[in-house]
Amino acid sequence: MKNKSTFRKGWVGISLTLVLITLLVVPLPFAPPNDTRMILDHTHEVYIAPPCFDEAEATNYLTETTWDKVQEKDYVSNSDCTAKLMEPVKYSLLKRIGEKLGLMASDWSW
Repeated sequence: MKNKSTFRKGWVGISLTLVLITLLVVPLPFAPPNDTRMILDHTHEVYIAPPCFDEAEATNYLTETTWDKVQEKDYVSNSDCTAKLMEPVKYSLLKRIGEKLGLMASDWSW
């Protein structure tokens, strides 16, 4: 009777370990964080990702904001560059934890 109990505990432990390793290694989709810096051009009613600003034909009526505020407005992306940078990306949960702990740079840390 004791052998069955030990066997079950071992099997459960191995299963949990495999699930945890899988969650840490398998790429999952992550969207840009709400506090990602963005630029609004109020004249053209577009948003610009900072890495794409040099190629944007922006006016002087600009404000800096965050991604969550951009989503509240009815503005559109100014270019394919900005649209591509704001798409969700796939990476492991381990990398996401590293980002949250400040050990790794985020894809949106500009």
